[in-house]
Amino acid sequence: MKTDKVAVIIVGAGPVGLILAHILGQRQVPTLILELAEKLPLEPRAVGLDPESLRTLQALDMLDVLEGDLLHGMTGDYLNEEGELLFAIEDDRPGPLGYTNLASFSQPALVAKLAHQLSRYSSVELCYSHSLLDFEQSADGVVASVQLPDGTNTSIAADYLVGCDGGRSTVRRQLGIALQGESNPRPWLVIDTREEEHDGLRKYRFFCSPKRPGMFLQTPHNTRRWEWMLMPGEDRAAFLEDEQIHALLSPYIDVGKTDIFRRRVYDFHAVLAEHFQQGRAFLAGDAAHMTPPFAGQGLNSGIRDVTNLGWKLAAVYLQGAPAALLDSYEPERWHHAKELIDIAVTLGDQIQPIDPEAAAARDAGFAELNKSPESRDSFVNGIFTALLDRSFKEGFAVGLGGEYLTGRMVSQPMVTDAQGDNALLDHHLGNDFAIVGYNCDPEEALGEALAAQWQARGVRLVCLDDTGSGSGLSLPPGSHFAELFSQGEANLVLLRPDRFCMAAFNSNTAAKTLTRAGELLGYDS
Repeated sequence: MKTDKVAVIIVGAGPVGLILAHILGQRQVPTLILELAEKLPLEPRAVGLDPESLRTLQALDMLDVLEGDLLHGMTGDYLNEEGELLFAIEDDRPGPLGYTNLASFSQPALVAKLAHQLSRYSSVELCYSHSLLDFEQSADGVVASVQLPDGTNTSIAADYLVGCDGGRSTVRRQLGIALQGESNPRPWLVIDTREEEHDGLRKYRFFCSPKRPGMFLQTPHNTRRWEWMLMPGEDRAAFLEDEQIHALLSPYIDVGKTDIFRRRVYDFHAVLAEHFQQGRAFLAGDAAHMTPPFAGQGLNSGIRDVTNLGWKLAAVYLQGAPAALLDSYEPERWHHAKELIDIAVTLGDQIQPIDPEAAAARDAGFAELNKSPESRDSFVNGIFTALLDRSFKEGFAVGLGGEYLTGRMVSQPMVTDAQGDNALLDHHLGNDFAIVGYNCDPEEALGEALAAQWQARGVRLVCLDDTGSGSGLSLPPGSHFAELFSQGEANLVLLRPDRFCMAAFNSNTAAKTLTRAGELLGYDS
């Protein structure tokens, strides 16, 4: 360890902590990661990334590095005991954020590559076999007591501390923050396999059978995740034996040509920390919330946490933004984390009934639903509403409750530049604030002086056009971006680094709105 003073201490080198380190490192924020283990935690726990997580990895220039360890465009189906289709999710086209709804991935590869790529940043240090013992806060910062690999203790000062240290979080315990919620009443057996013979499909399937609910998800490199619910009275240890695992898998794969490389029995939790922040200390990922796997949102919620928090820490530390900016982390993330937990619990209720009458009632309900394509599509789309229609009602924005776009995540269409090259929108926005005009030139709409003022702050001005006029970047006709802007009077937005709209305005309201935005950000006039 090279230093006894940093800007941010991150506790935990799982995917969430490492992604936060990349966000801070990209902005040259002095950062120290404390990892209790002596080497990378490479257990393949999470297996699915959603479009928002992929967008974050895109911003970190990590997608090309990870591409060989991703399967994009998974197709899912949900079958009842008789093998009849309850509903299906087709997902082979990129959505509003630029990616399909689900990509399966290898967590060991993600963690290893995230850790290796930290070498890009001279401001980030990852320390293994370093254990957080306790910490104290003051008005000036945080002082952490840390046990070193040789068993001795040292003190490290920081401006902020972020607990990304999992469900048994030391940071959360030290803060005295309670979890609310409950655990799933039935444990599940989780199995990971590597198959010699693989059909090459990109698929996941839920077996909604009252005799034994289960699922599989195909993952990269001929691997597959399987999960099976234990029924009342069944012994956890027995389900880790080859005989039981082979009996579960043999109807679907040739177990003689399969490497069963991981087996665990888990209790799934639907719990949420009462607070995500206390003073200069923050919680993120499983330290802040744990989500049942039925919607695939556990890790993705954690990545959302640090995507929200990371740029704010950097803005306060490097750019003089008011410390009050950090107080927006909890209201912006807490409610959405709860919403995703609730969705996962609801899906679990559809998948897990073991009472035959309850399962029959569910099947009858889906049979009726499937008679109407509109109703069926509405149900499936509703599953993703909380993922794709992202907004906050309380947080860091100008005029929340006014313009439709304010506080809402802006989509990421494929755009075409003047040379005819195609790229996703964020490629042109950079990783800081941006002002985007829809069918208008922001520089003209703001006026020369105001435009120059914001450009001097490192804010990019980008014009998006779908009229065919040839000005700015060309949007495809009928894009989700156009749909967003059709909801209000604004044709200009100030986008935060996490692609949420901080302010929506037009040429008449630009000066007033941006003045207020500048005040909130602590800019000098």
